[in-house]
Amino acid sequence: MKPAGGWLKIFGITVITGLIIWAAVIIYIDPFFHYHAPLEKFPYIVDDQVDMNPGLARHMDYDSVILGSSMVVNFNTDVFNEKLGLNTVKLPYNGAYPKDQSNIMEIIFDAKKDSIKRVFLGIDEMNYSGDIDETKFPITGYLYDKNILNDVKYVFNKDIMLDYCVKPLFDRSDSTNWNMIYPFWWQDEHYQKALVLMYYEEAPKEKSSASADEFIEAIEKNLDVNIIPYIEAHPETTFTIFYPPYSILYWNDVCNRGELDIVMEKYRYMSNRLLEYENVELYFFQNRKDIICNLNNYADYTHYSPEICNYMAQCFADGECRVTRQNLEEEIAVLYELTNGYDYPAIWDNWYE
Repeated sequence: MKPAGGWLKIFGITVITGLIIWAAVIIYIDPFFHYHAPLEKFPYIVDDQVDMNPGLARHMDYDSVILGSSMVVNFNTDVFNEKLGLNTVKLPYNGAYPKDQSNIMEIIFDAKKDSIKRVFLGIDEMNYSGDIDETKFPITGYLYDKNILNDVKYVFNKDIMLDYCVKPLFDRSDSTNWNMIYPFWWQDEHYQKALVLMYYEEAPKEKSSASADEFIEAIEKNLDVNIIPYIEAHPETTFTIFYPPYSILYWNDVCNRGELDIVMEKYRYMSNRLLEYENVELYFFQNRKDIICNLNNYADYTHYSPEICNYMAQCFADGECRVTRQNLEEEIAVLYELTNGYDYPAIWDNWYE
């Protein structure tokens, strides 16, 4: 019989060897792209924006990037290649706050230096009135920093091993198409007026006691801290910033809350600030009546179909719907007249049209 010390030695070597193999598998496959770009033939599951975006930003091959909230997840990066000749990666955060955009832009420009041609940034004005340090979801520090010591939380993570290294080898049904990462589950048949109205809950009518100045002060801070520093630091990069086209139901809620004038002032302030920079292009899709008043373009009261995303990409290529200092007031006036005078009760006529 072997002495106890011998068995302990064998056990220790076995455990250490197992841990080394475990860590080696995760490092080799690297499902969150923390160390390297995706392996060519591995069927990765890309479904965690908070944890995967930093690695994608550091290691993917790209010269342009799409940023924003869930309003940008239906963009197809192949379309940007086709229409604009750009090698584009999409790095959205659902419900993104300005700090989320700042966190990922810091990584993007650190990794790619001066090689980024264009940043396509969708701005949701309602998310720019919060605290400058607020993120939609807590970030996973060990995936955002460069401290290798805390990587043990990654390389010895059971869920990462089972769900992102082992599972894809046996079930490829969830593997991701790289041109459409983070897609919605909605299919073509979900974009229809009847379904949008079925799940829409109208905001109650009330008079807002807030003033535009309260919101604009917060917007100013967020722009100054989280967005504009990157615009100023990278004059070689064109920042194509756009306001996504929420449906007419969104504007019904705005009007019910008595906030239409406030929202117009927010757009006015944000647009004028951004248009101060020569490397900023601004696009205004909110007042496109043919889009926002056709609920068959939507799966809910704000999220639009991939076809609308393709149309916006075409606009980025040919300049349609671009806003300048010269036409900004005109475009805001079109939106105000459309939303202030709209026959909202008539939306519920002919549900299945």
